[in-house]
Amino acid sequence: MIAKAFQKFNYTSLITSTILLLGISYYYTTLDIIWSFFESKILNGIVVFGALMLTIYSIDTVTRQLTIERTNRNAYHLLLYPLVIFSFPLESIDMRFILGSAAIWSAWRNTRLFVETTNNQEKTKRLLDAVLLITISSLLILENIFLLIVPIIILYLGNIKRDVKYFIIITGIPIITIPAIYIILSFLNLDSILFSSYLFKTSDTLEISMVTNFRVQFSFLPLILVIFYFLIAVVIKLRKTAGFQRRFLDIIGVLFFFSFLTFFMINQKISGSEFHYISLILVYFIAQIFTSKINSIYLNLIFMSLIASTIIFNFII
Repeated sequence: MIAKAFQKFNYTSLITSTILLLGISYYYTTLDIIWSFFESKILNGIVVFGALMLTIYSIDTVTRQLTIERTNRNAYHLLLYPLVIFSFPLESIDMRFILGSAAIWSAWRNTRLFVETTNNQEKTKRLLDAVLLITISSLLILENIFLLIVPIIILYLGNIKRDVKYFIIITGIPIITIPAIYIILSFLNLDSILFSSYLFKTSDTLEISMVTNFRVQFSFLPLILVIFYFLIAVVIKLRKTAGFQRRFLDIIGVLFFFSFLTFFMINQKISGSEFHYISLILVYFIAQIFTSKINSIYLNLIFMSLIASTIIFNFII
């Protein structure tokens, strides 16, 4: 059966997932690329593949190593992630969202490790990495900088010692890094490459055009099915999660998901690449369905429905 190869984390599951991500990377190069650092399709394919691999590494950490029960660790998320990516209704490729989301999810991985570890030196390192990654993502899209509010909230509401050095890291790194890079790029007349924004006046302003006549297109049906499984998984996950801190982090993820999904769904000026911002959350929660004892028939039905809906509505109809 389809899901049998992913019952355990092994070379078979890892290689299969990697091949699927290579296929997605190649498929992306066949679409119209509206923003990228490179014109070469080969280079763009390599960059996309690297971003997808970085994201699935983050997914593996927060899904398998940190949250799934040790007695029932599986690798279904390695199959889920490519299927979720294939479900996105893509019209064109905007590398800002693919690269930005990869940096954000890597930052989220480090944030989860920051919360989990008890070693003070390791905590500092993980928070530093998380803030640096969010800062890097904000160089692509300035609004990403607002995500720094998440570690601040965690420091205030989580069971974590509020060391002043944590607040210095969160506020100091972006204050120093972003203006310095902007000045250097402006001096070289390269500031138009970075610093895209929805809200701020920059050399590359992202358009917001609200939907006036909302219709569900066929290309959105695979994503709607994924969201249906996601909603079921949220109920399961929040009911079984023990401890305030992990439940709080899960709730942050759910709020993040609905905020971004609502914004993207009501905005006509999207390429489809924006949905990468919700990829980790979708995979993380849906993977929790498989931590319980579930009949293999239902397990394979979930994967078959995702595969069939993607092929039918994205590539046939």
